[in-house]
Amino acid sequence: MSFKKETYFGYKVHAMITLEGYITTFEITPASTDDREGLKDMVGRQSGLVILGDKGYVGQNLIKEMSDQGICLMALKRSNSKANWSKPVRQLIFQLRRRVETVFSQLSEQLHAERVLAKSFQGLCTRLANKILAYNLCLALN
Repeated sequence: MSFKKETYFGYKVHAMITLEGYITTFEITPASTDDREGLKDMVGRQSGLVILGDKGYVGQNLIKEMSDQGICLMALKRSNSKANWSKPVRQLIFQLRRRVETVFSQLSEQLHAERVLAKSFQGLCTRLANKILAYNLCLALN
């Protein structure tokens, strides 16, 4: 269920992106899937990560679960949250997350990742993987 009571159709992409902007892992889930479930699937058995997430990754249970796995999850708090990050920490998270938003913007605008015209889920995965590979290759060549 959506926080804003909106209905979603299709799929959404969760991605892990390095500070340099490379996409290292991605997960495709139905649009109605909770972002936290997508994160759990994406990290699998990895550990030793620091993950900066948006408000979709908020939740004490998830933070504890990730911590138990050796992952530091820092998610932006919702505006009505009683316990929020200090202003310098929030600014740092915003600054670092700007890279993530830039990556998704470039995938969308330059590689048309939002419109892949695949006829099957396997086709969607293949085309998206190719677009991500092309993005990473362009980033490496620049």
